[in-house]
Amino acid sequence: MNQPIRIAMWSGPRNISTAMMRSWGNRQDTFVIDEPFYPYYLHATGKNHPGADEVIAAGETDWSKVVGA
Repeated sequence: MNQPIRIAMWSGPRNISTAMMRSWGNRQDTFVIDEPFYPYYLHATGKNHPGADEVIAAGETDWSKVVGA
């Protein structure tokens, strides 16, 4: 069985990140996740950020589970 190829990409704010994410996401053989550590960051720091409650509720707040995914 073939092992998956994992590609991690970082992009600066207001850059081409959304275009790249959507381009990769349109491939049937690709899985895309946007900012997987953001729920953990908001939860751990308690930062006052608009929508933080929704981000935390929808995401994973245990960093070790994000890494293991």
